[in-house]
Amino acid sequence: MNLEITMVIGLIGAFLMFCGDMTLYYSKNDYKHDGTLNPIIDIMKKVSIKRLYIGGMIGPLTAFLYCVGYYHLVLFTKEEYITFGWVLFIINCLGIICGGAYHSHCANLGLIGRHDKESLKEVENYLNFQKIVAFGIQAVGFIGMAFMIVMGWTILPRWMIILSPLVLVLFLPLVRKLPKGLHMIICGGWTNLISVIYYVAALICVKVL
Repeated sequence: MNLEITMVIGLIGAFLMFCGDMTLYYSKNDYKHDGTLNPIIDIMKKVSIKRLYIGGMIGPLTAFLYCVGYYHLVLFTKEEYITFGWVLFIINCLGIICGGAYHSHCANLGLIGRHDKESLKEVENYLNFQKIVAFGIQAVGFIGMAFMIVMGWTILPRWMIILSPLVLVLFLPLVRKLPKGLHMIICGGWTNLISVIYYVAALICVKVL
């Protein structure tokens, strides 16, 4: 498969997952962080059930697109490091599959939260566990991607480390301070927007090379 095609598919997956986030819990009234899922749950309890269905089902679809996109990790790796590229591809696929499942199950917070607080707490505990697993695996994948780039094991220039998911995700504390409106969109979808930024930058680099 062509390198640019895989990146474009990954970009589409990242953007659609961002759209899935906004479908699940976008609110013009925004939300405030308190270290829990409660602010997001309060929004999802009030949105339409159709929105929750659509937003949740986007998760598995976009996880598949993400996996196709991650194949670029194999294609852009220099031949002598190709084994590392394959391992990284598998790790990132596993991470986003777990992430897609987490995204899909988030719809249950809005559905159950309308009716049963006790069951909601059990579901929330499970989702928090699922989030730790998914984000933990993705963190390993992001570290591996950054390592490959900075070591010069890929065809991308080393400065692309600045726009890698690992570095961009570190800006989360800053985007949390954005004003109302921008905060809802950018902070609310930051975990996928970092991949959108990365893919756009990587595609430009590949075009220039």
